[in-house]
Amino acid sequence: MTFLYTKLAAQGIRRNARTYIPFILTAACMVMVFYITSFLSSSSFITNMSGGQTLSMLLSLGTGIMVVFSAIFLFYTNSFLIRRRNKELGLYNILGMGKLSIARILLRESLMVYAMSMTAGLGLGILFSKLAELAAVKILSSGAVYGLSVSLDAIVGALVWYAAIFAAILLNTLRQIHFSNPVALLRSETEGERPPKTNVPAAVIGLILLGGAYFMALTIKDPMGALLVFFIAVLMVIAATYLLFVAGSVVMCRLLKRNKNYYYSTNHFVSVSQMAYRMKRNGAGLASICILSTMVLVTVSTTTCLFIGEEDLLAKRYPRDLNYTVLYSGDGAEEAVTEFFENKLSEQGYAPVDVMAYHSLQISGISLGGGKFRLTPDRYSDEVCALYIIPAEYCELITGTAAA
Repeated sequence: MTFLYTKLAAQGIRRNARTYIPFILTAACMVMVFYITSFLSSSSFITNMSGGQTLSMLLSLGTGIMVVFSAIFLFYTNSFLIRRRNKELGLYNILGMGKLSIARILLRESLMVYAMSMTAGLGLGILFSKLAELAAVKILSSGAVYGLSVSLDAIVGALVWYAAIFAAILLNTLRQIHFSNPVALLRSETEGERPPKTNVPAAVIGLILLGGAYFMALTIKDPMGALLVFFIAVLMVIAATYLLFVAGSVVMCRLLKRNKNYYYSTNHFVSVSQMAYRMKRNGAGLASICILSTMVLVTVSTTTCLFIGEEDLLAKRYPRDLNYTVLYSGDGAEEAVTEFFENKLSEQGYAPVDVMAYHSLQISGISLGGGKFRLTPDRYSDEVCALYIIPAEYCELITGTAAA
């Protein structure tokens, strides 16, 4: 019987290749992106580069977002696949095959699809991971290391996470088969579309999640210091987008129908009636397209702004071309240092412009918060910081504001 179930599963995939191939390609692409992102986030070569730790931290958060998006998108893609299989599964049931036997066939199909998706996805991920690493090296303006490496942690992570996603999809499919009528499955292709249900709580939850996510994003003062909060906001936006497209759009169509002056007109009657049915079937797909488009727009706009504002950022952080700090004691040291640098500049044909010189005293200590400061003891502490004491007459020169 095991061979029979395996043969029926293989035949099912082969007969429905037009729907299975897109699903396998979609899953393979998801696995490929997950592997590359996880590979770069755990790469010691990337971490040791200048700015590599920040990039690794961002990519590690991206792996979590990729898992959530993959789960939602694969569930949506699988719904089309199962809808095409309902007639075949119903025929198996009518011919005497029990639902337990159908579950065994679906289990083998899932294992086969999982194996093909993971093989293709990991193969492409390993193949293109070096290209992604070279792109990261180019972005960070570092030297490249020649040689292909494979991340075992990324492979294990992909196998585990996507096994969980495929298991959840299989359980959802088995649930639908268990509560279905064999005759209804057989007639599923000829049955008319059922009226969409109005899910007001889901629409309200979507609005709350979307509003909360944008509030969190707008109130974050230091995005680099609050990456975890920003990551949660991104997940909230993804969930809210799906809820609003699937449930919120149907609720909106219902509200438009209640407005008789608007609904009962030649321009709105047919379009509003059809919109609810279309959003019921295609809401998740439109939400996926919306999320992907938003990701592309955010990526392009962010990188463009960083590239255009690079010189302005450098000018604000380093307003002068030459900065030097001199530790000295005694009279006449300041004049000697100033004369030394002026002579060096004149030898190169330059003259000092916009010169700022001031005295400061640096003390290492531990910040206790609330403006309190304690001198550092004779041991290392992660809370050690530097305190700069500047005379009051230099305050307006440095900050532009006179000392209080």
